[in-house]
Amino acid sequence: MYILPIKIYYEDTDAQGVVYYANYLKFFERARTEYLREIGYDQKDLMEKGAIFVVREVFIEFKNPA
Repeated sequence: MYILPIKIYYEDTDAQGVVYYANYLKFFERARTEYLREIGYDQKDLMEKGAIFVVREVFIEFKNPA
C-alpha cells in the first residue's frame, strides 16, 4: 500500500464541500507518479527506455466522501 498525503482545496470540492468525483483521478495519477519515484523509477527515464504506463480502464466505487 502507498499513501500520499495531499491537501484538499476548496476548488477540489463541489457545492457540499465533498471532493468532486473527477478530481479523484488527478489524485490517483499524482500518487502513481510519486509511488514510482519512491521505488526508484522516474517516468521520464522510463519513457526514454520505451516503457510507458497507460491507463486503459478505470473503475471507481466510492465508499465514503473525501
